Amino acid sequence: MEGEEKKRLFGKLCYVHRQMTRENHKIFSECNISPVQMHALVFIGKSERKGACVKQKDIETQVNLRPSSLSTLLKNLEKGGYITRTVSEGDAREKNLALTEKGRQICLKDRLLMDKCDDIINNALTPGEQRLFDELLTKILDSINEKQNDSAN
Repeated sequence: MEGEEKKRLFGKLCYVHRQMTRENHKIFSECNISPVQMHALVFIGKSERKGACVKQKDIETQVNLRPSSLSTLLKNLEKGGYITRTVSEGDAREKNLALTEKGRQICLKDRLLMDKCDDIINNALTPGEQRLFDELLTKILDSINEKQNDSAN
């Protein structure tokens, strides 16, 4: 594809992203949380459902934030009533993180929205197109990750 067509593909991808995230931003603004905070909440929720204990270091790796920024993010989530932080039994410097009922509720809202977005995509595509779309997105993500790894080295 030539330059103009590439721009159009990227433009379409951006447009789809904007349209699908508008509703999500309503959730964020209603609850006064950021997308990164939501990412952390979802990670904690998924980990809890698997029976795993979540530590601050786990979130740091997952959302790719500096420890000082993550500390502020977690303090705000705790102040907002979305998580609790308790001292780890093995190391007093380490904190265990858990969702509160309020945290579980916002994760549920986010999950329902993601399901709605998945339904929009799945209803627009045949099962074969869905598989192909998934494969193509994976290929693009792999390429992005390779470029990021190359530039980090």
